Amino acid sequence: MEHTDEAKRISDTYRLHRLADPIGSIGHWFAPAIADGRSDNVLYDTRRDAVTHQHHNELYYCYVQIGPHDMNACQAESFIQTHRKLYQAGIKLTDRDHHAGGRVMIPRLSVEDQQAQMRAILSGGKLPQSNIRLP
Repeated sequence: MEHTDEAKRISDTYRLHRLADPIGSIGHWFAPAIADGRSDNVLYDTRRDAVTHQHHNELYYCYVQIGPHDMNACQAESFIQTHRKLYQAGIKLTDRDHHAGGRVMIPRLSVEDQQAQMRAILSGGKLPQSNIRLP
């Protein structure tokens, strides 16, 4: 499957931060735009800081936390497409006033569980999904 430029940008940004500071970048956040995957390349200490620094446009961004693992283009594609679907469904995960910057969707481990999670979310909760947990 060919990946979109947006996913490649997110993956490249993630990998850039991991290469630039392999240990110090872990746990920090960056904010790529949902529309095109571009980022200001700033690492923020917390998700709330990342949300706050988007100049009242926080709903047009998704927020990626740097971990000790890699994020390839496939994972970035899944990430951006999920956030686009949530945005189109009117589900807002960001909140400037929330102590953590808003809610975070916990990704499922298997493809089947991720698909079931998205069906349940996009149906407005009409389809039961027993493994959705919102912090």
